[in-house]
Amino acid sequence: MNGKHLALFMSAAYFAIGFSPITALAIAIIGVLPLPVATLLIVLPATLLGIGLALWFPAYRKLALKGILLGLIAVFLYDCMRVPFIITGIWGDFIPKINMWLFNTSQPNWVVGYAWRYVGDGGFMGMAFTVAYCVLKPRVDARIAGVGFGLAIWICLLGTLVLAPHGQQMLFKLTLTTLSLSLLGHLIYGTALGMLLPYVQREKMAEAEPAMVSIERFQDVLEALAGEEETVNIVID
Repeated sequence: MNGKHLALFMSAAYFAIGFSPITALAIAIIGVLPLPVATLLIVLPATLLGIGLALWFPAYRKLALKGILLGLIAVFLYDCMRVPFIITGIWGDFIPKINMWLFNTSQPNWVVGYAWRYVGDGGFMGMAFTVAYCVLKPRVDARIAGVGFGLAIWICLLGTLVLAPHGQQMLFKLTLTTLSLSLLGHLIYGTALGMLLPYVQREKMAEAEPAMVSIERFQDVLEALAGEEETVNIVID
């Protein structure tokens, strides 16, 4: 696998890993699989894959961890907007209910629910965005890409609310207020990622690029050695 193919593989792999928790949650809400099963079939293997890639490619490990950190900051800023509306009762909070769906219990749990939200959703999706953008290096400005990323996640949320038979009962009722607030929250999340990303890009993939370059140089060395071997054979003949 050359440097270009490695970059494409790693960006796709980390993107899939990053979206595994939110995908499992959406599948459970739609009713395809219960959350415990979806977690075992999707989140657990994806997490193990991420750990394996992180151990095998240290440069990507550093980038992925920075992406998780950016995601945590971004979702915290999202919650700074969301929590006041929850406290006033304008917007319901379904996050603690994740514990009920995950462990088949009737008791909501703030710790479990918000751990899933921050690490699984916010952090992992921040990792997906960071790795994909830094590795693929699109010509789109990071801030624009971040806003588009947040908007895409919001559209997926709307799809879950509409398509799931009990989506609005499990998450929140879709009204003009909740529609606007959820859009604002995801725009805050995406904007935060886009504005924070340049701090990661300042290193210009200093650790990751040498790994890719070394692969290409290794191939060049092999080709050069092959050429020298052919030359030696010709001289001997």
